[in-house]
Order: sequence, then structure tokens, then C-alpha cells
Amino acid sequence: MTNSPITLDAQSAVRYLGQTVLIEMVFDEEPDPIWRWVRVVGVVLPAEGLRGGPHFLTLKPGAEKAFADEAFWENIRTIRVMRYRDRHGSGNVLGRVTHPNDSRSRAALPDRRNSLTVPSNGSTGGANP
Repeated sequence: MTNSPITLDAQSAVRYLGQTVLIEMVFDEEPDPIWRWVRVVGVVLPAEGLRGGPHFLTLKPGAEKAFADEAFWENIRTIRVMRYRDRHGSGNVLGRVTHPNDSRSRAALPDRRNSLTVPSNGSTGGANP
């Protein structure tokens, strides 16, 4: 894919093994990039006869028993290792993602509060002992 500014090879790909990463992926048939937060659990290196090309084997963070997904190197535009301290700074990367412009709150609170039917905490359910 010509839209990929990073170049991965065997040496650079292996350093992502075991890391939790944020990947921006682009595809010819999709106009917008897809962001994936994954843990790299395997690296499939270039080899003669390999169908699809080199790629990472990935799992969603926290997945206990799952089949690995594939992230082909040719579709990766951006890859960033996420460390604990980066979780607060990931907004710098995600700040480029388009968010809907909706100034209204989507909180599911009733219109009238502090009435006979709706208590001040907004709960409309029965009391739990």
C-alpha cells in the first residue's frame, strides 16, 4: 500500500513482539483509517510462498482464549507501543480521529428530578436493600 509511511522488516517487527500497540490501518477499499489497540503475540516473517505477506498476529488486550487476528504490514500506516504512561497521552494520537460534533449530553437521566416519581439521584428503579 503506497499510503504507508512506515517500513517494517524482520528486525524492526520483532521488537513489537509481546507489546501492546496502537495501530492505524489503511485499506484501498476503505476511505477512513481503522485504529486497533492490540497486543502483538506473533510475527509472521516474509517467506517464499507465503500467501498474504508478512504480518503480526494480534489479540485484543485482556483476551484470555481467542484466535489471533492478522495485521498485515502493508496495511499499517502508524504503529505505536502503548506504555502505562502513554495511556494518558494517547489523546495526542487519537486527537486526529474525527469525533461527532454533538454538544448535548447523552446521559440517560430523566427530564424531571426531585419529584415523587424520580429521586434526586436520577434513579428510576426500585430501591435495593
